[in-house]
Amino acid sequence: MSLGKRILCIWMPRLPVNRFGRSGLPVEDCLFAVTAEEKNAVRLICLNKHARRLGLAPGMTLATARAAAPELITVAEEPLRDEAFLKALQRWANKFTPWSACEGKDNLLLNITGCAHLFGGERAMADYIVQELADKQVEARIGVADTKGAAMAAARYGAKGETIIPAGETRQRLAKFPIEALFVSDQTIFELKRLGLKRIGDLYPLKSADLMKRFGLGLLRAYEKLLGSAADPVTPAKAQPIFAARMSFPDPIGLTDDVSEALNRLTDQVCKRLSEHAFGLRAARLSIYRADKQQMHIDIGLARPTQEAKQIIRQFVLKFDKIDAGCGIDVMRLSATKAEPFEPKQKRFADAEKQNQLDELVATLGNQLGFDRVLRWRPLESHLPRRSFRFVEAVQCKDDGQWKASLSRPLMAYEGEHATILEPGRPPKRFEWRGRTFTAARFKGPERIGPEWWKGPQSDELKDYWQIDCEEGPRLWLTTKPGEKPHRWEVAGLFP
Repeated sequence: MSLGKRILCIWMPRLPVNRFGRSGLPVEDCLFAVTAEEKNAVRLICLNKHARRLGLAPGMTLATARAAAPELITVAEEPLRDEAFLKALQRWANKFTPWSACEGKDNLLLNITGCAHLFGGERAMADYIVQELADKQVEARIGVADTKGAAMAAARYGAKGETIIPAGETRQRLAKFPIEALFVSDQTIFELKRLGLKRIGDLYPLKSADLMKRFGLGLLRAYEKLLGSAADPVTPAKAQPIFAARMSFPDPIGLTDDVSEALNRLTDQVCKRLSEHAFGLRAARLSIYRADKQQMHIDIGLARPTQEAKQIIRQFVLKFDKIDAGCGIDVMRLSATKAEPFEPKQKRFADAEKQNQLDELVATLGNQLGFDRVLRWRPLESHLPRRSFRFVEAVQCKDDGQWKASLSRPLMAYEGEHATILEPGRPPKRFEWRGRTFTAARFKGPERIGPEWWKGPQSDELKDYWQIDCEEGPRLWLTTKPGEKPHRWEVAGLFP
């Protein structure tokens, strides 16, 4: 029976190879394959047509493939870039229907119910999609059916010219498809074949209860979704917009002023698109493609999302010394590698200027040293000074005004650094700390601070604290345990 819906599957069996071909590699002029480490061995996962004709196949180890074809050229897979490319193709597919989604690593699913007539029917639509992808150097096969599973099976296993299953004929047409069209685990497929169930039609005489009892609920659900007995809709995943701009030059450039001007124009375009979608940029990449086919990439990060071009440009300018133009630059591309929703907040001018300066300082230090090394204090609820704060990455810390100024607490808290007493007293009159000698001019205390008993036996012991103004300048916080003989003094902090 027909469910009234029509699903189109775009299967791209050689997506990684096609992507490398689009980047300029001559993947169709040699024996070429993409490899990945699987099962403790480097194996082929995607091959071009020349390698397939020679008898090489996915899953073959690289050592075996090289023995059969020493001239084989291989590159390691780049799963993140493959995923980004698939998502880019999903955005392209929105021209056919607003209901599209990525499925696995090499499938796009489109709900084309009520859309096919706009392109001259399902056959004409399928041919148009295949031709457009061929123009993009992407090899594809199309399957159309009433269900997702049937459309994927038709694209992958359907004979040439028979990849469109007419509405209401899913059960009849799928009968001759191989059992792999269920898209279940390899172990389940092996068990089915061992019992002589090699085609989808072999399952038709069997009862659902028997299938579930022998192979579990997973196989039964896959079987029902394939035939349309269970719902399996295309859940559209709205692709996040890409914030990028690209500029090609009629003649290669190499002067710093030319690179700077190109960067200004690219940044303006990216910021305009960010503003249109209410996003702010947190990290960006400037890709430079030279005339000699060499590439270089410069990455920067920001402390806060921004739509201001000047903040972005200033961070890139600090890294201009890393640009080697070589024989000249043909293409420059600026892309946002991390973007977040942006909500402008109105502040007083002085506060906004102060915050902008702090954000720029954090960004500059982070781009030079690494953002994980730029830290800020974060307040915690504790009356013990050394437990009243913790360090967090500055880019993750929001100024929420939780700090409470207190002249009785040090600016810096130390983890009990020992002080050598030169002239005893309570507190000591002279002592040595960190290789320097200090003489007490004035002092205030003692202040007795008890342990945080609610945190268990690991909490601090009872201690007395003194504020000591030293003749040498610093104001230190000294501590000792009450009643301890002899007294062991420690420097617990430094006041501003």
